[in-house]
Amino acid sequence: MLISIFDQLCEFSRSHCIGICGCLVPFNLFLSLLTLIYVGRQMSPRVIEKMAIAVYCGVTIMVLHVSTWFLIGVVMVPTFVLPVFGATCVAINLWGTKSPESLRQFLLWLLQPVLRRKQRATI
Repeated sequence: MLISIFDQLCEFSRSHCIGICGCLVPFNLFLSLLTLIYVGRQMSPRVIEKMAIAVYCGVTIMVLHVSTWFLIGVVMVPTFVLPVFGATCVAINLWGTKSPESLRQFLLWLLQPVLRRKQRATI
């Protein structure tokens, strides 16, 4: 019976691949972007941790979904891109929760060219 339920879940995952990925990819992308914004704005660590937990859950579901494709032997570009995307989201959120100040400094370093142009453009 347990094997039957597992097979049904895997089949459901593969049958609704577009919908699952269509929800989980923007979900993880949006929450990881919010983590970067919140770290940049020096928000409360509790808020950043809540974002990270949501991303961890989303990435876990996405990796489980992709693993159903690996189980039946489907090896395509998305089956490799999605776990890398998930790992990137997890890395951003780990960095944001464990060392927010160094992430903030990195974001400021990335934005320096934009900030310099803004200063020159003011009259």
